[in-house]
Amino acid sequence: MNKNFKGFDPDGFMLLELNKFNDSKDFYETVKEDIKRKIITPMRQLALDLSDELIAIDDKMVLIPTKMVSRIRRDTRYSKNKEMYRSNVWCMFMRNKHEWRFMPCMWIEVFPDRYTYGVGLFHAQPSDLEIFRQILSENTDEFRYALRQMDIVGAVPFIDSFKKNKPGAENIDEDIRNFYNSRYFLFSYTGTDMSKLFDGKIEEELIYALRAFTPMYKFLLKVTEEIYRKGE
Repeated sequence: MNKNFKGFDPDGFMLLELNKFNDSKDFYETVKEDIKRKIITPMRQLALDLSDELIAIDDKMVLIPTKMVSRIRRDTRYSKNKEMYRSNVWCMFMRNKHEWRFMPCMWIEVFPDRYTYGVGLFHAQPSDLEIFRQILSENTDEFRYALRQMDIVGAVPFIDSFKKNKPGAENIDEDIRNFYNSRYFLFSYTGTDMSKLFDGKIEEELIYALRAFTPMYKFLLKVTEEIYRKGE
């Protein structure tokens, strides 16, 4: 496949910050096409370049770039923060969120001063978490292997756990008990070498990371498939 991604334009990040600062629809209209050309289109091109890599990980993943990349305009309907625009842009690698629950997801997100990428678990309901705990308790070696892959790329865990142990937690080793008791968790790497975004080298780094994230993504996908099998 021909590579479409050549990097982001540094001026695009300046425009994102300026647009957020002005917080005006009229101003946005004056910079919209430049932001699209310098940030949004390159992110969609990056998603397109990664499609072969991603479909090999999960053949049900949404791989339409326009559906993978975030919008600049924020949805403020349910938020106390009424700022209309954001200065960050992300691309999500996941299945259709309207069709699947317990959604494992991988992503890359770019900011004016840094970038992050990671893998995590979102949209879990109580019945989903019960299945997750069962699968974790039966596959601790597989989960630990996935954790070791996180260390390889320097992805740091962020865990939101219930305050009280869930049933069966006493049988889980302490090093993974927080995951067993979690509402959700994710692993994220933060980079500050912005030159990788500008010269396109972030693509090679991201491919390496996606391969490291694959065991964790597939472990979580095993839970998704079990939920689907049970008709939850």
